[in-house]
Amino acid sequence: MDPVAEHRTVSRVVGILEVVARARRPVPLSVLAAQLDAPKSSLHGLVGGLLHRGYLSEIDGGYRLGAGAHALLAPAGSSLPLLLGESCAEIAVRTGETVTLATRVGDRSVVYVHSEPSAFEVCYRPRLRERRPILPTSAGKLFLAHDDDRDSVLARADEDHRRRFLTEIDSIRASGMAFNRGETVSDLGAVAVGVYEDDRLTAGITIAGPLTRVAERLEYFGGLAQEVLTADGFSRHGRQPS
Repeated sequence: MDPVAEHRTVSRVVGILEVVARARRPVPLSVLAAQLDAPKSSLHGLVGGLLHRGYLSEIDGGYRLGAGAHALLAPAGSSLPLLLGESCAEIAVRTGETVTLATRVGDRSVVYVHSEPSAFEVCYRPRLRERRPILPTSAGKLFLAHDDDRDSVLARADEDHRRRFLTEIDSIRASGMAFNRGETVSDLGAVAVGVYEDDRLTAGITIAGPLTRVAERLEYFGGLAQEVLTADGFSRHGRQPS
């Protein structure tokens, strides 16, 4: 690739992110083109790539920073971790297991952005701020179960993971809990529940530990986490009256 053209592409991608980051409302493609002094046709593909990778999201006819920008580029201790840190800490204390805050990034990825440690020496220690496939993670199952456009994601998924998810989807939607029982790591079990803001699923909280210890307690952990999130105002219908 011509170095000059390559640098222009990098400059435009960075420019798109900077314009959107400064804006107080979604930025239409026409505004991006005007502010970057670039043809809409040349920006369209770049915007599409940023949408696909989760660095932009499309809303109300314009673009805002997506989950990828917050989960992968923001400093630790910002955004969702600040908002949900106390909820995660309470769940970790009451379950004794590792509690992790997860967000969906792009079409196919889940990123863990915060973790509260287990009280046990033998426990799950997640890697933060790394993309991982949306299936078969418990948080990924939760996001997919509430995604009306999941077919394109499932079409690219591992066949066994896709088949198993399709047998679980009705239960996930009914209970608000998604499980991973040894599908990623043979002796690891996890349950994920949803974090809602204005009745919109924005993140997932997972409780995970060795299957030998948590296998019979995952549903209890999920219910406990839902109770904490409801009390803190992050359930599907907000804070319950006291």
